[in-house]
Amino acid sequence: MTKGKFPKVVKVGHTIVKIYHALNRGCDAYTVSYYLGDKRVRKSFADLGLATTEAETVAKKLSEGELKVLDLTGDARLSYVRAVQALGPIGVPLEVAALDYAEAHKILEGGSIIDAARFYAKHHPSKMPKLKVPEVVAELIAAKEQDGVSDVYLKDLRGRLDKFATKFADRPVSLVTAAEIEDFLRGLKDKEGQTLSARSRNNYRRLIGTLLYFAETRGYLPKGLVEVESVAIAREEHADIEIFRPEELERLLWMAKRTTPKLIPFLAIGAFAGLRHAEMSRLDWSEVRLDDGFIEVKASKAKTASRRLVPIPDNLKLWLQDYRQVEGPVAAYANMTKQLLWLAESVDEAWRAENPPGKFEWKRNALRHSYISYRVAQIQNVAQVALEAGNSPRMVFSSYRELVRPKDAEAWFGLTPASVEAAGELRAPRHGQGATPENVVVLPGVAAA
Repeated sequence: MTKGKFPKVVKVGHTIVKIYHALNRGCDAYTVSYYLGDKRVRKSFADLGLATTEAETVAKKLSEGELKVLDLTGDARLSYVRAVQALGPIGVPLEVAALDYAEAHKILEGGSIIDAARFYAKHHPSKMPKLKVPEVVAELIAAKEQDGVSDVYLKDLRGRLDKFATKFADRPVSLVTAAEIEDFLRGLKDKEGQTLSARSRNNYRRLIGTLLYFAETRGYLPKGLVEVESVAIAREEHADIEIFRPEELERLLWMAKRTTPKLIPFLAIGAFAGLRHAEMSRLDWSEVRLDDGFIEVKASKAKTASRRLVPIPDNLKLWLQDYRQVEGPVAAYANMTKQLLWLAESVDEAWRAENPPGKFEWKRNALRHSYISYRVAQIQNVAQVALEAGNSPRMVFSSYRELVRPKDAEAWFGLTPASVEAAGELRAPRHGQGATPENVVVLPGVAAA
């Protein structure tokens, strides 16, 4: 016999549901009673606990206005209860879950929502390492050192990414946004406090991209969400390709032979084999194979990280034969750029003195640009020149074609030590034209006869 006061009242808000007790053939019976509109509804239970659960459920639904749910019977009511129970732990209302499912089904065009969710979870893990930017930069540099990249590339990597790491020192790499990267790039200044050129800014962008893709492969960033892809690329002003005329190169070589002969191999290889400045700076004499007729540019020293063999033309062999070594760096100076600029100043000074309208200026990358231009004119084979130069045929075809004529190429590759020396002698002042013969001594205040 159940004890306690009846009817029991279950109240939610202003909604009241009552539980009545009665005996049915000597056994306890409990009736849940409530009103659905004007209609009184009664449901009987043999167990007080079940009756109480029903009363609480009904009171809650009536209070929330879900009247139609209470009309469900049989399987429909069972499905509803199971759905509510499944969503209970995550706190999502049944209506919201149904709407989300319908929209996802539409997006997937009938595909499996479970499979889509598993794919998303695999590529967007909720638990990924929260490494900060400086830690990832250090990992990247260590990895590149193990990969055997050049010292020049490592220096560039450190110089640019150290600034990026300093800017975001306390930030996990996964939380750096595209907008922040763009603001960082726009705020970069040079040593004089001026805004960086578009090219320099794009070089920073490229290496930041290298860092973020590395972070992606290490699992520090979700797959396919590298933010740098949406960072604007600065518009670079592309100047016309500049090349040296054969006469200009002849004067360069002539002056180098008299003032800084150690520059001759660097100048000759750049002019007649077309290696990049950085590639020549890394080149060793053991890779200059005069007897075999080619220069080996190893993958570790090439800009494209791809090994190539560059043919040595006959005139280049003549220029190198007096300077060749078994091994050691081809570049004789640590700062080749400074030496080349000094050489250019000497050429300019001599040219102006010889012929006042004459003028000489160093042109950026002109040795390589000249080689490609004259080589295309010489052999009329863009694909072969692209292979020798380590460029794409498209780049060679669009940038270097038709800049020079075949006879100019003949003059370029016809420059030898003997021809340069002969041309220099012809330019030297002759007796009776301002020069003083070696056997004449000029006394102070007395003009030479």
